[in-house]
Amino acid sequence: MSKDRHEKEAGVLRSSVFVAALFALAGVVLAAPLGESKVFDWWDNGIITAEEATEILDLLEEGNQEEACLLAQTYAQEPCDETASSKARAGSTLEKISSGKKSAKAPSHPSLTPHGYIDWKGRIDSTGHLESHRTELQVQFYRYTLRLGSQELLAYKNQGSEAYFGDVSTRELHSQIPLDTLWGTALLYPFGNFHVAGLLDTAKTTQFRLGYGRRGIASVEAFYWHGFGTGGTGDTSGTSSLREGTEPAYPPINGVHSAGLQTKFPFGQVAAWWQHGQEFPLIKVQLYGSEKKERDNANGGKTVSKAGQNGAGNSGPDGAVTYSWRTTAYIHREKFPRYARLSKTIQKSRLWGSQSLSVRAPDLLDTRVSANGTLIEPLDADTMAVRLKLGAESGPEFLRFFASATCRDAGSNCRQTDWKGGLNLTPWELWALGASARVRHDRPEGFSPPHLELSSKFTDSGQSYTKFTFILPKCRPRDDIRLRSEFLISGDYLDISLVCTFKDVHRLHLTPLRGFAEAKVRF
Repeated sequence: MSKDRHEKEAGVLRSSVFVAALFALAGVVLAAPLGESKVFDWWDNGIITAEEATEILDLLEEGNQEEACLLAQTYAQEPCDETASSKARAGSTLEKISSGKKSAKAPSHPSLTPHGYIDWKGRIDSTGHLESHRTELQVQFYRYTLRLGSQELLAYKNQGSEAYFGDVSTRELHSQIPLDTLWGTALLYPFGNFHVAGLLDTAKTTQFRLGYGRRGIASVEAFYWHGFGTGGTGDTSGTSSLREGTEPAYPPINGVHSAGLQTKFPFGQVAAWWQHGQEFPLIKVQLYGSEKKERDNANGGKTVSKAGQNGAGNSGPDGAVTYSWRTTAYIHREKFPRYARLSKTIQKSRLWGSQSLSVRAPDLLDTRVSANGTLIEPLDADTMAVRLKLGAESGPEFLRFFASATCRDAGSNCRQTDWKGGLNLTPWELWALGASARVRHDRPEGFSPPHLELSSKFTDSGQSYTKFTFILPKCRPRDDIRLRSEFLISGDYLDISLVCTFKDVHRLHLTPLRGFAEAKVRF
């Protein structure tokens, strides 16, 4: 039995590695930054469930844009431009606007004038009361940065050297794999192309890192963890695990040891983390790239190809056709390192992969074609769940048409397929209208009643806007009509954002269903 079990696991491992390699070769659409309003849109459309929406919103509130994007690709088959928003600490609309306002070149010397912001976020439930909220204060002075609220941290940076005291996590420890938040001190010191770094927290957890890298070429870093006690799920080995349990009577005497390696190169990054007592390491792979083909007038109009490194899907010069792709994959077994913090859907998957591919042709009515795919191999099953989505958008600037088809499960020969189409009309520069319809085809039941949306958006000369969207879930006015309202007021020192969905609109009751509010003051 043991031999058969190991042979079965080896076969599954070989198939997982093979599929991951295929993901690396054929990856996925022109991505847009992810914000709360987009999550509410998917939620109101029935594309994602309440639990899935809450998981994405929690990550956005924490500022974990990368993981929120991964979940968006998994649950909604919608990629987002995580690289464009990574400079902002939070994934909210106000953070992206604030970062866009600071387009001027940063001064060569740090400012001696204290400056920063106060940011408040709140989520509203169906009763109109605050379901959750958080406040964050950030002050920058000279080479110091102080954060209070959701993260309590004092940071110091000077010519590559870094020092942190307080809540340290993925960003401060430069980890490619998401980490739990630890309270302690972290240091990093560079010398030449090498650097050394370390961590010590209040629970006597220590980390040591040694790395080598050349800017713009490649880098590699080895790390070692040593901790005491047990994992968060009560696993006696000190590892994170999916098995529920109770706290052991006697914690491990020798502590928990783990080590790993992570590397970056122009077209991706790879990390592997193994903990003592585990059968298989936790592996994360990210590959991305872009290519622009433009006309070179000095070369007789021949096509010139350029390799990109960000995979963000940005358009090139006027007339340049842009190709971009991005692949992300996680591979692990039932147990993974104690300090790794993975989303629930990744925890429950032996292999989790997400891919995106996009093509944009500005000269051809700014046509955009995209393909997205997600592959999940659960830990408790030998089958794989595959989702695929194809989309296209084209038309002049004042009238854009779009359409998409989503296969919810390729393993069942696309028994359920979502079809969506619509248009965006801009009769005036500051006014836009939108209409869309989505139907689900289920064999052999046939098509479901269409889900309709009608929207109107008013924008001022700046970045402030007001948008109203009427939602007819079953295309019948007597059914539950919903209204989603979005407001954004953006100024030099104050930004206010509000997204709220109301139900019972046909009865003129306007009962709140869910909402999100954010206010940000800069100084």
